[in-house]
Amino acid sequence: MDKVDDPLDVADTDSGALEGPRWRFIAQTLKQEILSGHFEIDRPLPSDTKVAERFAVSRMTARKALASLQSKGIIRIEHGRGSFVEIDAIKYRLSGRHTFSKNVIDNGMRPSRRLLAADIVQPDDWVRQSLGLPLGSSALRIRLVSEADNRPLALSTCYLELPRFDGFVSALGPEANVENALQHFALVEKAQIDVNLLARMPSEEEATLLDQSLARPVMEKRASSIDQHGQPVWCYQVIYAADRVQFRFDRL
Repeated sequence: MDKVDDPLDVADTDSGALEGPRWRFIAQTLKQEILSGHFEIDRPLPSDTKVAERFAVSRMTARKALASLQSKGIIRIEHGRGSFVEIDAIKYRLSGRHTFSKNVIDNGMRPSRRLLAADIVQPDDWVRQSLGLPLGSSALRIRLVSEADNRPLALSTCYLELPRFDGFVSALGPEANVENALQHFALVEKAQIDVNLLARMPSEEEATLLDQSLARPVMEKRASSIDQHGQPVWCYQVIYAADRVQFRFDRL
């Protein structure tokens, strides 16, 4: 127990420290520093060893303080990586009228995308049915990383009909601007249909691209979109870093 291993587990109330167990004082001190911006979001927090050295306590007490901060949603502890400042989840509306860029901007952040790969594939049954393609057709597959303030938020794999969307990759431009590419083809995405959501654990590649631990879940969305004429635009799979997104649904 901390009170046996650590003689400083009880705070010195005469010195003005926070009353109660020493770990609580440490947690409160670190919380105040986090809220004041003392620690960088993308950098690990001091390890439990460093926290123990700083406050002259045992590692058990330091771990208890960090665990307390995690339970309150202030930090996240990732096995093998360390502790990180937790980021408030982006409020994300699942609506054809609310694009990724608009959702990020509405949260006061800067959206960006990176093109990972583009190739021509033989579509599976889900893609063929979503796009209304006959057997033997080819489809354009595009993989993107979508970011908010340069932090990965989602991975997208999109499928479009060929030859209808020949030149779509060029239309994306260097900033992988999907909205501009759709406008280039005189398309306005109006509605998402057949939306399916699934919580699961990430693959190693997904965790790496999303800059998160394998132990943290992702949210997978599969959907199709139709244009203003009711014709299929594309179908896509999006993998979200689940703890960075708070979904909001329009009234059905």
